[in-house]
Amino acid sequence: MQYIVLLLALILLTACGSDSKPMVAPEATASPLAMHVATSVPSSPTATPSPLPSPTATPSPLPSPTATPSPTPSLVVVAAPPTRLQIAAIDLDQEIISVGLDEQRVPIVPNHEVGWYNLSARLGQRDNIVLWGHVLRFRSAPNIPAPFARIKDLEIGDTIMLSDAKGAVRHYVIARQVWVTPDQVEYIMPQGREMVTLVSCIGDKVVDESGVEMSHRLITIAELVGE
Repeated sequence: MQYIVLLLALILLTACGSDSKPMVAPEATASPLAMHVATSVPSSPTATPSPLPSPTATPSPLPSPTATPSPTPSLVVVAAPPTRLQIAAIDLDQEIISVGLDEQRVPIVPNHEVGWYNLSARLGQRDNIVLWGHVLRFRSAPNIPAPFARIKDLEIGDTIMLSDAKGAVRHYVIARQVWVTPDQVEYIMPQGREMVTLVSCIGDKVVDESGVEMSHRLITIAELVGE
């Protein structure tokens, strides 16, 4: 009996050795939680699902065509000579006459009217409109006031109105006044923008061969309003 027990123990120890053929474990059954496969439901014929009808695309409504607004026609300003000067601040309302240069290239200044230098710009021509006039009365006509006698009294911000022969009016505002000598002609030259330059005499009185002259010129510059 003791011999049989010893023999059984020897067989068990030999089965645990590294050279023994390993025991084959039964195949593991996959967990139903991992695979989500039902093992107890009997199989039944699988119903072939009917194909779902393809959804019919509903056409989107086309946007209503947007009318393209017609461009607003720009106001065309026809260049015209100035014919009337109004400056309310000094009660000036004068007709303007066209003048140029004499044979010696000296500006012609009307005796009693405002002169428009006809080699300068016209109204609406987008450049320097030059006007000039006397500030002293003539001895031959002492009752006729000089048109530019009160130009020196203008202030920055005062308004100038120029009209053409058809009554079209353009407004300008006094921007600055400057004293210059008679040879500083750059102020009556083109300036590249629409503006008004008023030229009048100022300063000390000087007697020369032609009569009484004044030492300086007062340049009054007005800028176009609204453009």
